[in-house]
Amino acid sequence: MKSWKKPTNEMIDRTLKLVKKGNGRRYFFSRLKNPLWIQPLAERGYFQSPPRIRYFDDGYVQFPSWPELQYLKNVSRDVPNEVINVVLDLPPVDNPSVYNEILEIALQLDGEQSIKLKPKVLESIDIDCQVLPHRYGDLLAHWTSEDQTSAALELTKILIEFTPDPQSKVKKKRRRENPTDFVTFCETSLEPSPQIIRLEYKEIMSTGVRPLAEKEPYQVACLLIDATTNMIYLRMHQVKLDQEEDSSEIWYERFNELDTGHEDPDKTLVHTLAFACKQVYEKSPDSIVALDKILRNQPWGVFKRLRQHLYAQYPNGQTKPWIHELILGHKDYNRWEHRYEFQRMIRSACEHFGGTLLSEAERTQIFDTIRIGPPKEDFQKRMDGEFTEEKFLQHQRSFHRKQFKPFEPLLFGKYTTYFRELEDKAADPISDEDYPPIKAMGGAVSNHSPRSPKDLENLTDAKLLASINEWEGNELFSEGDSVVEINIEGLAGAFRSVFEKSILPDANRLRFWIENRERIARPIYVRMMIDGMQAEVKGKNFNRLDEWLTFNEWVLLHPNQEHKSDYKLGRQGDESRDNPDWYNSREMVETFIETCLGQDVDVPESARIQLAKLLEILCTQYDRHLDPQEVDFLNRNDLIDEAINNTRGRALETLVKFGFWLRRHDSGSEAREMTTVLEKRFAPETECPLTLPEYAILGGRYSWICSLNEAWAAEHKSDFFPQDTLPEWLAAFSNFVNYNPRSKSAFEILRDDFDFALQYLTDFKKQDGSDKKQTDIFGRPLKQNSPEEKLTEGLGRHLFTYYLWGLYPLRESVGNNEQYSLLERYYQAPDNNRDHWANLFNYVGRILRSTSKQLDKDLKDRTIAFFNWRFEEKESKELQRFTFWLEAECLEAEWRLAAYSKILDVCKSDDVSIAIEVEALCKMLPDHTAKVLECFVKLTDGRRYDNIYIQTKEAKTILKAGLNSSDEKVRQNAAQARENLLRKGKFDLLDLDD
Repeated sequence: MKSWKKPTNEMIDRTLKLVKKGNGRRYFFSRLKNPLWIQPLAERGYFQSPPRIRYFDDGYVQFPSWPELQYLKNVSRDVPNEVINVVLDLPPVDNPSVYNEILEIALQLDGEQSIKLKPKVLESIDIDCQVLPHRYGDLLAHWTSEDQTSAALELTKILIEFTPDPQSKVKKKRRRENPTDFVTFCETSLEPSPQIIRLEYKEIMSTGVRPLAEKEPYQVACLLIDATTNMIYLRMHQVKLDQEEDSSEIWYERFNELDTGHEDPDKTLVHTLAFACKQVYEKSPDSIVALDKILRNQPWGVFKRLRQHLYAQYPNGQTKPWIHELILGHKDYNRWEHRYEFQRMIRSACEHFGGTLLSEAERTQIFDTIRIGPPKEDFQKRMDGEFTEEKFLQHQRSFHRKQFKPFEPLLFGKYTTYFRELEDKAADPISDEDYPPIKAMGGAVSNHSPRSPKDLENLTDAKLLASINEWEGNELFSEGDSVVEINIEGLAGAFRSVFEKSILPDANRLRFWIENRERIARPIYVRMMIDGMQAEVKGKNFNRLDEWLTFNEWVLLHPNQEHKSDYKLGRQGDESRDNPDWYNSREMVETFIETCLGQDVDVPESARIQLAKLLEILCTQYDRHLDPQEVDFLNRNDLIDEAINNTRGRALETLVKFGFWLRRHDSGSEAREMTTVLEKRFAPETECPLTLPEYAILGGRYSWICSLNEAWAAEHKSDFFPQDTLPEWLAAFSNFVNYNPRSKSAFEILRDDFDFALQYLTDFKKQDGSDKKQTDIFGRPLKQNSPEEKLTEGLGRHLFTYYLWGLYPLRESVGNNEQYSLLERYYQAPDNNRDHWANLFNYVGRILRSTSKQLDKDLKDRTIAFFNWRFEEKESKELQRFTFWLEAECLEAEWRLAAYSKILDVCKSDDVSIAIEVEALCKMLPDHTAKVLECFVKLTDGRRYDNIYIQTKEAKTILKAGLNSSDEKVRQNAAQARENLLRKGKFDLLDLDD
């Protein structure tokens, strides 16, 4: 061991007195490498009180580091036994940073020494917070490489285990009460999880458990079997436990593929189990029989699948009787398709053993059983009204082909003949991926047509129409890493290509399809036709625009079958012939119109009447996503988003675009076609009253409508913003203030709505009560982005702008010339957390920062008056958002620095964004050095937390400017600021010349 100088008591006491706190203490212990300090430090109690987690009133949580442990890590290789004794004597603590250092020490020691720290390592797993749990994997790998497998197995057993879903009792109770309700079934799914953070679980398995499995495969496999059994048990409700159903084919599709992403822990566990079992087969053949027996004794299906997976990989004399047993014991050859692992096992065994695997009698029994399946009644139920004998025959032949395929090497006689017949008539080969469960694909699922566009082009229009109407098939197969599905959607894509390329340019062919449109059986082909027309419009080909618009009108006149209470979909979507659903086609019509109105397209004005008619139908037509009595919007907190994701809501927005299209063609247009449609939507007798998302759209576009016809918009103001129906008013007005530019004319029209908004916020918060959680107008907990929150945020920005424009004074006055201020009333509305004050103050700073250096004097005076008014409140949460004000060059630098200095007297320095603001201060050198240093010393003084995120270059620039000043006060401030930063660990400021 290196020769170390023994410290004297005087040296120890003097040194420890100098490094009692903060960075000095950290700096000393991180660099101390003399092991002779251990005993004197222990005698002085330095290893008795590891720090606990710190919780602060503002919600901040800190995991304090313990510099003394860094020292022990420094000397652990020199005096391992002394370090181990100190660590083992440490009291338990909740702080993960302490245990992280203990893990680091264990990783530095050799195997025999390292495992002595096992009690502290196991102790660390039980704490609530884990910061670097992946280090357990590193420790397992270390112990494994050091031949400490017994300790590694003990640690592995703990790390791999799952814990129950914390809501399991509540979920089980709900499931018992509503065993058949689908929503309850989904919401009460049990979700056990490992003790270790989910994202770290996979890394621990990869870096720690797998190397151990390579060394001790059988023992690790046994541990993983137990953990998997427990995990499945924790996933199961009682009814599933009774049935011994593990649903593994849903949550774990494949044994032979490892997800490279953030795999779920349950999948990771089973993948690792399969890996360990494979190691048994390859490295510990004497344990194969014992392993197989354990797997057989497990009740869950995933273990049977695992056995089949192993047998498929290792067909040999030992596994042959086990494979034979599984094949003969299978009972569903005529009912269900082979499962993925089962067919792989059969194929592998048939190829390896040939005719010796099964006798001819055994084969005959299996093959005849396959031939009598599948049950016709099951297929009839699945088809639900679309069953035909021809469809069943196709299904039966496909079923037989897939059931016989794994047995292909063992087929004989009539079975070979029949299978060859099936193969000859099939378009594509069968692969492993055609067997259920279909794997969770990493690649895309692509839709293919049964016939190519070139084949379709060679058909007459009559035969093409018959072909797309009659084709019903649906076939799935794999192609590389993707799934290919031959289906109606693929055929529709091929039809669209033919329609655009060959039919649209030919007047006679187009006439056939328009005249025979009623004969098109499925709306999906109509949608493809409109899509082709849209492509022509984008190319500014308007030769047959009248015909296309008429065709679109025909689509919109289809009855809304989805509105009928007795409507029942067969095939979902617009692919059904028996129950055609036209929703997607109507949506395509809206997209077609929007394309026509685009500035880059700009169809001729002659289309005006037809476009107006189409928009009227779209804006007044029933919408199944908006109009049901018990509609439940996907996103009530963003009604604009909800509106534009539904056809009628999007049509209202397109209607406003139509108004601007009219204005482009006629500069004096008052957009009467647009206002006429809106009046029909506002009318009490309308069939489909406006919904909340539609009010949100109209409120969000009100300024645009005003610019098209201000007099009409003012006259119908109460239709847009109905104060007598609060939810509708809130939906409209909250989106007005958030999506409309500030406008003096709009403000004058809506002034009473601004008053109403302030009264609404006051009443809403008063009735809420200070001890209650806030709720929205529907009685639900108020979320951050709720309409009320959006209203408050947007309202403040509007009101500040109108104050800045001089539309009302900053403060209310009472007297002969009484004036009131909407902005002051905004601040007087109850708001306990003051977040909105801070957000508005920050918004004003952003606006100022983006303003040119020349600002009108009146605007500047009003801005400064606003700041002085807000400063009087001394609200720290608001004033600490001064950052962007400090960067606003439209305000004099001297004023900004003076204001900032006053703010630093009010706000705690920890509340200030130091990194950004130091950058702003640096820019104001050298003309304002004294004021910059005055602010800088306040900014660095009294910070509670050690971490100061500040650019060294900028800090040095400010400090050097201060220290070189001729003003004594400035030099003192610079020296004090430098001392403050050094205390907080900014040792790179020791030499300002670097």
